[in-house]
Amino acid sequence: MSYATEIYQLFTEHEPSSLIGKLKTKFEYYEIDGLFVITTVTNKVEPNSYVASPYTLIISFGEDELGKIESKFQRIFTYGLIKTFASFLRFSQLDKAQTVNNYLLSTNFFSKEWESLDVEKLEQKVLSKKLNYALIIRSVNKVQNPKLFNKLKSNGWIPITSRQVYIFDNKERWEKSHNAKIDRKLLDSKRYTFYRVNKKENFEEAERLYNLLYLEKYSQHNIHFKAKYLQLLVERELLDLYLLHDEVEQKSVGVVGMTLEGGVMTVPIVGYNTNYPQKEALYRRLIAFALESAFKKGVLLNLSSGASEFKKLRGARAELEYMMIKIEHLPLRQRLGWRLIAMLSKSFYAPLLKRLQL
Repeated sequence: MSYATEIYQLFTEHEPSSLIGKLKTKFEYYEIDGLFVITTVTNKVEPNSYVASPYTLIISFGEDELGKIESKFQRIFTYGLIKTFASFLRFSQLDKAQTVNNYLLSTNFFSKEWESLDVEKLEQKVLSKKLNYALIIRSVNKVQNPKLFNKLKSNGWIPITSRQVYIFDNKERWEKSHNAKIDRKLLDSKRYTFYRVNKKENFEEAERLYNLLYLEKYSQHNIHFKAKYLQLLVERELLDLYLLHDEVEQKSVGVVGMTLEGGVMTVPIVGYNTNYPQKEALYRRLIAFALESAFKKGVLLNLSSGASEFKKLRGARAELEYMMIKIEHLPLRQRLGWRLIAMLSKSFYAPLLKRLQL
């Protein structure tokens, strides 16, 4: 079975919020020329996980990201924009949407079949069931998906900048970086060792360590992966999950989870004991382990957003990521909200990301 098929089965066999916290969505699928396409459907703005809710991604999560903007003026201006348009986006029914090919990860995958996908056939099939829903495809960038990006754009899909991601696609550039050599020495440490997660209590520890970083330190709107979901993903061989163990203190202090599809690896699970001294370099050890794993497999590594300077020092290339939307079939009320987002994305958000290297 394909990755998409496995994910669909998991979320139809279990209550979605028991796998990912706050997740409220309906799951559907389409088959187009033999390709199984998993789709999430939302109907209204309500507390939800950003992987299913455009409103949470743009408004709720956007508010949490304001702290990354160092300029007080830009921070206040951006906050004002978010608050001003939040009620308008509710009015325009932003969350009446279908997110196509949604794996419910911070970075979605595209199998190789997507390169030759008949976009018009996809649109016809999806819109035949739900005409008044915006169509969304997340996690498209011009390095990994140039054909798909151009095909969608030429077919009337609008690119909305969602974030800047960091891609490792050149092993030699990484190996030549000074920091890569230091990171490799960290992996040789006898004090810290990695081991695969395979027991129930290990999955609970993995969830706890992930939460310490992504939910407690960064944002409560980040994806809340439950231990039950991590275990199911590992059992179905959809996720390689490792705990970082401190042999001196005899406890787990970090977690890293990697997943692979279509020659691209992402790292949806990273977390560590945030109370540990910074000199122990737990984050560096986890990312070094992921980098080594990707290059050993000979695949491209998409390390998502954040920690920009850290990633560039190790040879990553920054690339804008887009949420592609199809809205021309929608009533005016819904089109207005998306048009406004697209305008702000192009004129304000994308230039800000590039300038501040967020």
